[in-house]
Amino acid sequence: MQTKIATLSDLNVNAALAMHEDVVRIYEQAWNAHTFDFENDVGHFMAPDITIVSGGTLGARSELREMSDARADYVRGTKAIVTIDVDITCVADLDTTLVIVAEGDFSFTYPDQTTYTQRVLTTSTLRLLDGAWVFQHIHCGRGWS
Repeated sequence: MQTKIATLSDLNVNAALAMHEDVVRIYEQAWNAHTFDFENDVGHFMAPDITIVSGGTLGARSELREMSDARADYVRGTKAIVTIDVDITCVADLDTTLVIVAEGDFSFTYPDQTTYTQRVLTTSTLRLLDGAWVFQHIHCGRGWS
């Protein structure tokens, strides 16, 4: 289900949503190819002053890069297969800023077919910067059961 609140421009909303979904697919594909590189793969979608809140900790771009690189190293080392399956549940269009709420599953499947799945809830704030949509703020938490 997707709810639009105060939509001013469907074109802007569609462009930002497409970019949001592209980032999810890039994360998933790059990790599974065991070649993930934060700056080259998804860094250009992140504002220079991006903030992230995860597990109650507030961080900056460097922390997001470290977390992403560490998770990619883990995937390479364990030879797990990553699956990210999230659905966008709410979109608020504030003209040059867009707030997206997505919920779903982040799964690791190991070579012995053991699967570990974590429910995730992500709130992303995207803004137009020099004519392109970039992530300004990401809040990650455990999804509802």
